[in-house]
Amino acid sequence: MTNNHFDTGKSARLDNPGRIAELRIPELIRETGGVKAGMVCVDLGCGTGTFALPMAEIVGTTGHVYAVDDSDAMLDILKSRKPPKSVLPVKSDFTKTSLDDAIAEFCLAAFILHETKEPQKALDEAYRLLKPGGRLLAMEWRAEYDSPGPPQKIRISAEKIEAMFRWAGFKDFRCDNWTEKHYYSLGLK
Repeated sequence: MTNNHFDTGKSARLDNPGRIAELRIPELIRETGGVKAGMVCVDLGCGTGTFALPMAEIVGTTGHVYAVDDSDAMLDILKSRKPPKSVLPVKSDFTKTSLDDAIAEFCLAAFILHETKEPQKALDEAYRLLKPGGRLLAMEWRAEYDSPGPPQKIRISAEKIEAMFRWAGFKDFRCDNWTEKHYYSLGLK
């Protein structure tokens, strides 16, 4: 039993071309997240691979992307997209994965924190997975912005995210608006 509540019947929304263009995923991952060729990355709550696949292109054949999701349906969609061998699907709850400590230089938590009853556990897990100096990039819906997306009552404010990042142990915290509807938070281990 998981604490996550994304309706997998709505998975097609994740790969909507308008959403993909708005999020500028390669730019976000490369420029904001600092992902480079050869890195080991973890995509917590990877869903259909919307972020994992562009991340795999960036890390290339010498890097790896652990694509973590607790949904067989989501992982099946990811696998049907014929990801490169550098994408390693992992069936697990993103708040407690089966991965080893300190395996990654980068973790991504894209639009998952509002989907779980225990967002702090997801940040704690990311901290555990990162090597010293590793980065966590979280993307969320702006809580103050009335937009399509999750109900405002489950959105997490940037201030709350910052407090949760710091509680998990992250330092050099940075938060900024990415689109009209979304913001990112970045922290270093």
